[in-house]
Amino acid sequence: MASSDVLIVTFVDHGVTAVAELYTGAAPHTIERVAQALPIEGTAFHAIYSGSEVACLIPADIQVPSENATNRVLPGELAYYAFDGGVVHGFPSDVAELCWFYDRDATPSMPNGPIAVNLIGRFVEGWEPFADVCRAMRTEGNKRVRFDRP
Repeated sequence: MASSDVLIVTFVDHGVTAVAELYTGAAPHTIERVAQALPIEGTAFHAIYSGSEVACLIPADIQVPSENATNRVLPGELAYYAFDGGVVHGFPSDVAELCWFYDRDATPSMPNGPIAVNLIGRFVEGWEPFADVCRAMRTEGNKRVRFDRP
């Protein structure tokens, strides 16, 4: 895989890294916009409405239309989601995030129900230890995360 075909995601304080193979053919515009902003570091949080999902807010100016969008996800998939401020109660400003799903009960959702996310990749290396940190977040809380290219 070329470095342009992967995204490295690291739980900074745990030294746990996973490599996601990017769906460059299916989500080229989303991947290009995210890649332009790398490296990105932020706070990962466990989803409230989606089941086994972890997400991290990214710069809100990373806005792309729906592309390779679905609300049917599998463990180990990586996605992008964004919406305009004021569209969802409690979010007055624009929002963009990267999110990933670590178990079979995940359905990307917001307070009003399921949403479609842009699938941009799947984790292919380091997945099990990475997913273990995700599972621990249910009781341990937020974690620092970094997104980068090799």
